[in-house]
Amino acid sequence: MTSGQDAHTRSDLDFLARWERMSPRDTGAMLRASLLRRTSPWLVRKAEEKIPAAVVPVEA
Repeated sequence: MTSGQDAHTRSDLDFLARWERMSPRDTGAMLRASLLRRTSPWLVRKAEEKIPAAVVPVEA
């Protein structure tokens, strides 16, 4: 892997980490995330490790 590829992979990883907090109306971001999820599942797993699990309150 070249340093250019490393930088690109890092960019994709950072994007996936930020994507979780983006507006669902950002079509371009949704398409990029979808492409990355299909082509780089290992990168998605790595991004998910960076993101703390969301805490969703449970209503009684």
